[in-house]
Order: sequence, then C-alpha cells, then structure tokens
Amino acid sequence: MVTRTPDLHRASKLVAALSLAWIQSLVACDVGETSSGAGGTSAIGGAPLSAGASSTAGGTSGGGNGSSVTGGAGSGGSTGGVPASGSGGGSAIGTFRVDGGKLYDHCGEQVILRGVNEMIVWSPGQDGVPEFAEIAKTGANAVRIVWNDEGSAAGLDVAITNALAQQLIPIIEHHGATGDLTKLMTVVDYWVRPDIVAAVKKHEQNLLLNIANEAGDATVTAASFQAAYQPVITRLREAGLVLPLVIDAPTWGQNIDVLQAAWHPLTMHDPQRNLLFSVHMWWNDASGTRVKAELAESTAAGMPLIVGEFAQHAVSGCASQPFAFGTLLEEAQKNGIGWLAWSWGSVPNSDCKDDGSFDMTVDGVYGSWKETWAEEVVVTHPASIQKTSMRPVSIVSGACR
Repeated sequence: MVTRTPDLHRASKLVAALSLAWIQSLVACDVGETSSGAGGTSAIGGAPLSAGASSTAGGTSGGGNGSSVTGGAGSGGSTGGVPASGSGGGSAIGTFRVDGGKLYDHCGEQVILRGVNEMIVWSPGQDGVPEFAEIAKTGANAVRIVWNDEGSAAGLDVAITNALAQQLIPIIEHHGATGDLTKLMTVVDYWVRPDIVAAVKKHEQNLLLNIANEAGDATVTAASFQAAYQPVITRLREAGLVLPLVIDAPTWGQNIDVLQAAWHPLTMHDPQRNLLFSVHMWWNDASGTRVKAELAESTAAGMPLIVGEFAQHAVSGCASQPFAFGTLLEEAQKNGIGWLAWSWGSVPNSDCKDDGSFDMTVDGVYGSWKETWAEEVVVTHPASIQKTSMRPVSIVSGACR
C-alpha cells in the first residue's frame, strides 16, 4: 500500500510462552528427507489430518475433515511434493526453494502460501505478541512481517522466532523503499549488515525474504526494474543468503506487467535460481476479469507468483473502486498461487479507514471481524484460509516426516 501511518493504541500485550526445544528442533531438522502422505495439519485449529491428506502440486488440502482441495498444477509444476526439474533451485538445499514455478520447503513438500500481513515493526513490542497467536487461529501457514530500519537485528530475531513458534512461515519485508526505486539499495544496506545477516541465517531454513515493499512508482519500466534488481540480487547472494528472495512489482506493487517481463531474466541472474515475485492487487477490478487474465498468463509462463497484498477494494478511491477478492481466492486456488491479505488489524490502517477499512479485525483479535470481507477471506469463502491453508510438516513438527 502507499501510506500507512499506524495508530499504536491497543490493549496490553499478552505474555507468550515459547517452547525453546521446539524452535531448536526446527533448526536441527533433517534436510535430507521428503515429506509425503500423512503428517500434515488441517487448516482449522492445527488438528492432524488423516493419512494421505497432504499438499500436492497446484492445490492444497484443507478443511476440518482433511479432505483434499485440488487446483491446477500450473506450468512446470510437479506432483507428490517432489520439485520439478529444469528451473534451478537445487543449490538452495536446506532452505525453501522455488522450482518449476512453485515453492517447496527444505523437505521437498510443496507450499502454497495462505496468510495475512501485519505491521509488526509499528506494534508496541515489535515482536508479534499477541498478534501471531491470533493470526495462527485462522489456520494460516504464513505471515508477512512489515519491518524497516526501526527494527533491530535482535528484534527481528525475536519476531521470526515468535512466528515460527505459532507454526507460521515468516516472510520478512522492508518498508523503506515504498514507491521509490532509488531507495532500493539503501534497503539492501540494511539486509547485508552483519548483524542482520546473522539473524536471517539463524532462521534461513524456514524463512522468506521480501527484499523491499513496493519499490518503484508508475514510471518504472521493465528494463529499469531489471537493472535495479540485478545488483540487489548479487549483493544479497554475496552476503551468503541463499533463501528465496521475494521481489515486489513496481507502481506501489501493482504492475504485474513489469513482473511478467522481468521475472525470467532476473531468475537467470540469480545464482540460486531462487526467486518469488509478488504483485499487490490494489486494482479497480470489480468483475475479476483482470485477476483471471493475469493469473492465467503468469501460470502459463511458469512464473513463480504470489499475491502479497489485497483487500476488498483499491487504495485510490477506496470503496468506490471495488476489487473482486473472491475471484482472486478462486483463481489462486485453481492455479496453486499463494496469497497474503492486507492486513490483520492489530496495528490500524490509515488508508480508507472511514470508507471500507483494510483492518481485518478489531484490535487484532481473531473472530472480531471489522469488515465482512475479512471473515470471507479467513473463514467462509470456499477458498478461504481455513478451507485451503496447509502447514508443511517441517513447520509443524520440526521434522520432515
């Protein structure tokens, strides 16, 4: 989104009890195994699924009864949780990796992201307490953690640790270049600081790094975007980071055409071949026509795409420019594309606050839905988080099977 000035009033934080042994087990997970069959978790409340109800290429298993919800495999996809060949990522063993246009954990299980955003860096504790515990009640498998230079390395470590303790895949992003591609290298300066690299490396096995939120305005072309991000990828890899790097579209995240033009050359530039691309659908698309067309085009090209932000309408014009989020949920499920709704609501949004709020909840409390769209996205829609989210075995148990 374009601007977010948080209102920091909120009830006192709850005290979270972290299981140190469980976190250590995540770090010590055997990277040589491949998960399959039983051992997944349901989308609702984390209850175990029955044998055989695991995620497969292009779809996820979800719902309270462990039934399979299957979408299309997409271009270059693979079956049975085994990465497809031919698109790289093999050198990123020990982390999440992108292969055949899809995302896999370090055990080889396909992961389709289902989750939300939260502005953790502007929360009172900057640690995800109690936000992550409330988000986990949705059955989400991921949380996008808004971060910037205000957050220390120690604070980042704690926030990541707390997300993992709630069985959420942390997606850390830096908000310092929003709408301004010239600030991209300044953001990278933060990521390559030795103390920040150490914090990222500590959790790298279970982490995604969203380099810069919405870097670039509407003047950014595919050529200038590619030229800006190539040295960024080089610097991050030279710093020793091999985890997936998530790259947002320009035009405040919305220009999927630039991503479609630049994703392949940028992937070829990456020695790890381990990139995800993220569009923020702040689109005026009431019919869902654009959503269908763009997701179909991206999938056919084999582009590793996620939808990093969306809500019930555009930012510009607010409620007067509705967005067909239900179509997005359906098409994303059909094409095996991950998504993250904006935003949980513990830290309130300033955009459109009186004309269709982007806050999903009141004070970040699960079940206290501020807007009807939020309940649909989380609970009631046939392709909601609770009906399609699948937490990988490695995140749930700290082991590959």
